[in-house]
Amino acid sequence: MKTETNKDIDFENLPSVELLDYISFKDEFPKEAQEAFVQFCYRFEKDLKRKSEIYCNKYGYNEVVALEIAHCTFARVWKYPTFDKKKSKAKDLDKGILIWMYPILYTQIIKYGEQNSCAEPTEEEDLSLVTSADELLDKFEMPEDAEAKRAVVAKLKTIERALTQLSEKHRIIYFTYRAYRKQGKKVPRTITKLLREKLSLTQKSVNTYYGDAHKHVTNYLDILNGQA
Repeated sequence: MKTETNKDIDFENLPSVELLDYISFKDEFPKEAQEAFVQFCYRFEKDLKRKSEIYCNKYGYNEVVALEIAHCTFARVWKYPTFDKKKSKAKDLDKGILIWMYPILYTQIIKYGEQNSCAEPTEEEDLSLVTSADELLDKFEMPEDAEAKRAVVAKLKTIERALTQLSEKHRIIYFTYRAYRKQGKKVPRTITKLLREKLSLTQKSVNTYYGDAHKHVTNYLDILNGQA
């Protein structure tokens, strides 16, 4: 991030990742951070509000609530602008930033239902639920080989299509488990706690949802591969 005086900074034309850099230095450069944040919100408000309306519609919330949820999400970004471009698998970093914000948005919706207000942001929310194939891809260490990379993407998209036949909870639990369960290890307790709290389930129910989703996906892939 460059540290010129504010009059020399063209925030409107800065890449979004640099806007986040300025926001992260809000203690050192408060005026510049605020201007960067205004531009960041302007740049992503339309897309984030559209996604908020889609999510909120599933929970019976209207457009007014959807807009408030979007603002809650931006407030969280202001406090913790922790997007890491090195971890993003999106070729377009603006898309990568949106994918990064979607779990934050979903968290705000869940907590809004519990509190009827914005959730107080915490750094722990960086361990967020994974709700789609794109978000799962963002957490994967992708292979360098282009063909192998396409195969991974294609398989996850196929899995996502299989999960459309189940509930939203099945999809979230399945993708979240796939994101955080490393080979030979259990899902971190922080994640299982988030799943229980945000989906209003017991751990036994979470395990059952995952087991059902895993079995369904396995059967779906077997059928596609002519093994059933």
